[in-house]
Amino acid sequence: MPFSAARASAPSLAGADAELELDVAVVGASVAGLLTAQGLARLGYRCALIGPDPVSTRKAPGFDPRIFALSPASWRWLQQQGLAAAIDESRLGLIERMQLEAPGLAAKSGIVLDAYKAAVDQLALTLEQSELIAAGQQALAMTQAFRFKDALISLEADAGDDRSLRRRIQLENGRRIRAKLLIGCDGAQSAMRQLAGIKSREIDYQSIAVVANFSIDHHHRHTAFQWFGEQGILALLPLPGAAMSMVWSAPSQLAQSLMALDPDALCHRVQSHIESYSSAAPRLLNCISRPASFPLLDRISDPPFSHRLVLLADAAHVVHPMAGQGLNLGIGDIIELLDVLSSPAARHDPGVRFVLERYARRRAEPVLAMSILTRTLHQTFREPLPHYVGGLARWVWSRLAGSSLLQSAMIHHASRHGPSR
Repeated sequence: MPFSAARASAPSLAGADAELELDVAVVGASVAGLLTAQGLARLGYRCALIGPDPVSTRKAPGFDPRIFALSPASWRWLQQQGLAAAIDESRLGLIERMQLEAPGLAAKSGIVLDAYKAAVDQLALTLEQSELIAAGQQALAMTQAFRFKDALISLEADAGDDRSLRRRIQLENGRRIRAKLLIGCDGAQSAMRQLAGIKSREIDYQSIAVVANFSIDHHHRHTAFQWFGEQGILALLPLPGAAMSMVWSAPSQLAQSLMALDPDALCHRVQSHIESYSSAAPRLLNCISRPASFPLLDRISDPPFSHRLVLLADAAHVVHPMAGQGLNLGIGDIIELLDVLSSPAARHDPGVRFVLERYARRRAEPVLAMSILTRTLHQTFREPLPHYVGGLARWVWSRLAGSSLLQSAMIHHASRHGPSR
């Protein structure tokens, strides 16, 4: 990139007190907001990205505690957008195999998903959140998008129809902005969703995800591991070099006890849990990042839009992280919205209702399907199953474990999550 985001300048404004009129205003300056705003600017929309810069640990030693698993489809889209060029390739991890074990369902056989056997390049790539943020900031700096680092504090009431051609927001510094379309990319606790009064269906899993990174005793050979059991779902994802990232989706009491441990004790506790499964995973040596945690919810906004306003990514939907598809669903949202807004019908007015309905119809099925899958799996392993249900679950698991055709079908389906183009 020829210059950094820090040195870039937004288009000039008439004055700090002037009301700015835009085509689109994107609220939320983390990964989803950055990717959306740069894409809109590339389409030629007069747009702004609003919100404080996220805390980035890109220059810190070790790895960012927040690690994403990017599907091949999502990575291809980042490449097409030119964003991959700004990502340090030495920070990319590769997942070529995934071992799934559920002792409660199958004492002997696990499921092994293998990219080579399925004739695909890889199952996924692992990447730190800080790398994606840096790439998005550099891409945005090369556009003519406005950038306001103040928080959203108010939203004009819903006019109820499209006769009002713009909708007004006010920022923390007092600036007022009117836009034909407002896009909420401000995360799971979205202020935009709350101000707009958009309803959502929510399930509290009564669980907490504990995340941390560890050094290991030998190379992981690009293999990810996931164990399903009564103490939650534990996943290890390969990072560059001899390191792995952990996501332990644990019952709340257990998760709180894990977060209370010092790094050495946490490493020992996780290693002991892994050894209880007689796993072939590498041995954990040291905790190399400060552990973090977040509550686990399933939330879907239905519909994810109101008058001249639409929600994307975590602001619109949150699913259990066991499938590693949260960011991929968000990128799918972005690519579909950009495609809808690139049509001639949307160019004149990107916020008109039929445009937002067209986008919502495209995203309803993949979001709902992932929600149902993760909720079903969580229910299966969180509580003892009735005899007949447990028998069916064991039968399904054994069929998957013994069929390379079914495993390949799972891989090809998962690799398409994210953008469909």
